[in-house]
Amino acid sequence: MRCLAIACCCLLAAAALGKPQAKPDAKSQAKPEEKPQGRPQEEWRKPEPTDDFDATTIPAVPFEMKTLEKNNDLEPLPVNRTGGARAVYEITLATGNYYWTSPNHPNNYPNNYDIGLRLTGSAGQLITISCDPFRLENHDRCVWDYLSINGQRYCGTRTEPTIRSSTQLNVDFHTDSSVTASGFYCLIVVPQPGSLSGCECGIRQNARVVGGEDAARGQFPWQAGLVPRGSTRTFCGGSLINNRYVLTAAHCTVSFSPSEIQVMLGDLRIGTSDVGEQRFSVQQIIEHPLYTSATGSGWDFSLLKLTRTITFTSTVSPVCLPTIRQTYAGAEATASGYGRLGATEPQATTLQFVQLPVWSQTACQSLYGPTLKSTMICAGGYPEGGRSVCNGDSGGPLVSDVSGRSQLIGVVSFGVPCALSYIPDVYARVTEALSWIATNTADAEYCNA
Repeated sequence: MRCLAIACCCLLAAAALGKPQAKPDAKSQAKPEEKPQGRPQEEWRKPEPTDDFDATTIPAVPFEMKTLEKNNDLEPLPVNRTGGARAVYEITLATGNYYWTSPNHPNNYPNNYDIGLRLTGSAGQLITISCDPFRLENHDRCVWDYLSINGQRYCGTRTEPTIRSSTQLNVDFHTDSSVTASGFYCLIVVPQPGSLSGCECGIRQNARVVGGEDAARGQFPWQAGLVPRGSTRTFCGGSLINNRYVLTAAHCTVSFSPSEIQVMLGDLRIGTSDVGEQRFSVQQIIEHPLYTSATGSGWDFSLLKLTRTITFTSTVSPVCLPTIRQTYAGAEATASGYGRLGATEPQATTLQFVQLPVWSQTACQSLYGPTLKSTMICAGGYPEGGRSVCNGDSGGPLVSDVSGRSQLIGVVSFGVPCALSYIPDVYARVTEALSWIATNTADAEYCNA
């Protein structure tokens, strides 16, 4: 079975853009050293991951989780309340980014606090709320202290609330007369008004993926290809997430300016004018501020703001963003891209896809050790090998189907090349970047999830 052809930039693209070329690919598809039966796990030789599939191993750096902080780009919600009897506020918000915190945050909130917010956008926009950090008194049914958003109660620390694509947010915060905690910090994004009513994310135009073959027209309508300006040969992939932005890997864009890159959407066959194919120039590149390298800091995310809004069609439409706090361990996922068909084979000329199992964080960390951060997710590693992503697929999507919709759970980042048995590849975990994505795409419109 054909290996889906990961790398930051293919040699063709590097040459076309006049950038330093990556080291030649010297990977093979032979199985790695087999793990001997009956021996402890630590005695098996662990793989050494390489950044961008270069031959040089980049040592990992210490990881520090940073929470969302207030900044001058955010406005507080127009609510000033310290306690007393329950009150409900109906608020119409103009386009912008807002924050709302529990009283006294980051210190403990008070007892007997009760407030309701009814939030709408000034033009009926689909607005978003995400809360991180989040810490309330815990209860298995959230009956003591809770934050309720559109009828869903949250408490403890088990789930950080995120609600997307709602024209009205009904938010209620209630505390009882005893235990308190540090509370929450919520980001509320009201995008520019648009005309996306009726559009839906994560919808395929073809049957369910079964693995390792040419894609059909419209099968992955969110697939993006990054190309040198004026070229048709992709060097990285990406995912369309709304009507203005493509999410890709930071290691794909860190060396380039917006004027050097264009984005292809609806492109099924490289070098051929496909029906519905669209080419876009890039207005802005927004790399995650915590990114240093794919195998170092993690946070391998980059947003490409296109120079014009996108007209959705049967072959060009966005993928859904994932559900916050979901690990997707044990799920089936699908990677797609235009990369190499094998370690020593050329890049694909038709969009490829492959179905891959998602590993638990514990299992993957036993292979990658401290290189694997909480901002990463692993998939692949079939016992027989031969199926994975490969050079040229970096930045592309890893999606998992949930209730008939494809959710973007990973961005192709790095691995031990290429399609080796028992060794999964590593993707940037999208659930970890949802607040950053929401903040930096506030001027775009999302489709219904």
